[in-house]
Order: sequence, then structure tokens, then C-alpha cells
Amino acid sequence: MHTSTTTDHELQAVSDQAEPAMHRRIYEGTLRNWLETPAPIVRRGGDIVPLAEYVLYAAQGMVVFSLQQASDAVITADFTYTIASSPLLDHAGAGSAVHALVTTEAAGFMSATDKLSLDALDYLRYRRAGLYHAGINASTLAGLATSANNQDMMPFYVPVTQAFDRIAINVTSLAAGNARLGIYADTGAVYPGELVLDAGVVTTGTVGIRALTINLILAPGLYWLARLQDAAPGLQGLSPAGMLALGSEDLGVSACTGYRLARPYADGFPSSFPSGAPYITGSRPAVFLRSV
Repeated sequence: MHTSTTTDHELQAVSDQAEPAMHRRIYEGTLRNWLETPAPIVRRGGDIVPLAEYVLYAAQGMVVFSLQQASDAVITADFTYTIASSPLLDHAGAGSAVHALVTTEAAGFMSATDKLSLDALDYLRYRRAGLYHAGINASTLAGLATSANNQDMMPFYVPVTQAFDRIAINVTSLAAGNARLGIYADTGAVYPGELVLDAGVVTTGTVGIRALTINLILAPGLYWLARLQDAAPGLQGLSPAGMLALGSEDLGVSACTGYRLARPYADGFPSSFPSGAPYITGSRPAVFLRSV
């Protein structure tokens, strides 16, 4: 493929999120398909920005800063990128086999146009800003019973980089006490791993939405929404059809939809989720994230 190199390409701040704290965190260029080698250089006011201050999404021509940038900040980048009109003719892989673009009759590489069409099938990329989301299909919600001193983990899939400004539960029947809410990353084995966010505590002593303000950008991948409580309120939840089915051990009536760890509320969230937690099936009291 043909490439070109540009310097001082000015990136524009994305400022259409509902939460002002999310403004001037995401910067996009008008050119896409940056190469990661040589590594792009990001500048602020002409000075090189340390790598620790941002996450680079080269294919999207996007930089996501960990902190909000000043309103007068000028963010630019130097990078090499593929020319949009450059055709992918073929590719010699291992054993010198040549692979062309895929067609309806022959196997091969996927074109960028076909990739976009395939991505469009993943409707979770279209989580609407300002609304709460959980699982894969929360069209049917119901109040469900809970138990104290159990850390419930529910899978949450993020297909593209997405931002969230609230984490919440909905108390349908009160029980005096508190619930801790958080998010874990996946280990890569469809199992909770490292703690990404301990958002804090909400009360379960009154009914209604109990939300905590967060400022979170999640890269594509599988995450786990966590809840640990010291009481047994009723919480709004999802049916199994609204959650990711992680498989069935015995081909019974219900599939695995998460994990439950017996843990005293006073111990809080472990920084790494312990191995060997039993999986659970059936309906689940849910934790929700609000999209920005």
C-alpha cells in the first residue's frame, strides 16, 4: 500500500458530549489510518506530549487524553498514514502464498469497505448518549431479589471506544445499607481480571436510581460490571436473554451469564478478581453505565 507522511496535522477536539468534563479529552484528525511504525508524535503548542498522557488509536486518527485539555490548547501530530486510494493488490504470507482481496468466490483479505459493513452489524457501537446501558439487550427489566456479602460480576462488551459518565443501580425495594459499584477488565479468558474502577458506594435505603459520577473511557474489549452490598434490596435487573451467554456446562435450561464471589462487604473490591469463582445463571440484578 502507498503511504504519505505529514507534520503539524492539527487535531480537533470532540466536544459534543453531554458531560462538560469529557470535552477536550478526545482529539481527532481529518486523516485516518495512521501507521504505528514509525510511531506518531503528538504535540501540544509545538512541544512533544509524553506518551503517559494519552492513548493513541492510530487507525481512527484519534488521541484520547487522560485529562481535559485547556480550551486554547493546539494539539497536532506528525505521522505516516496509508493513502485512501491506495489499493491492496496482494500479500505474500508464510510459504510465499499470495492472498488477494476476498471475493464472493474466493478467500482472501477483507477490504476496508467490507470491514465497515461488518462493523455496522455490531449494534452495541450505537449506545445512545445520555441513556443507561447494561448487558446486550435491556428491553425487558424487572425488580429482582439480592443477597448481602456477594460480589456479582456481569459481562459488559465494548465494541468501539466509548465514554461513560455514570454508574448506577436502580433500587426497586429498599433495604437499609450500601452497595459498592465498580468495573473489572477481562483476563482474556472470559473471566474478570484487574479492577479498572472502584466508583464508590451508593445507598440502598431508598428506592430509585442510585448513581455515581464517573469519568471513564473504555477501549474495545470485554469488561465486568461489579456490585458488592451489605443488605438485600430489590434491584432492577435483566433476564438471561438480555445478557451475554458465556456458554453452558451441561446444556441445561440456562447458560452462564456471570460470576458470584462470596465476599464480606467490609473487605471491598479485590484489586484482582480471585480465580475459581462459581458462575451463575438466570436473571441478574444489574449494574448500569450511562453513555456520553
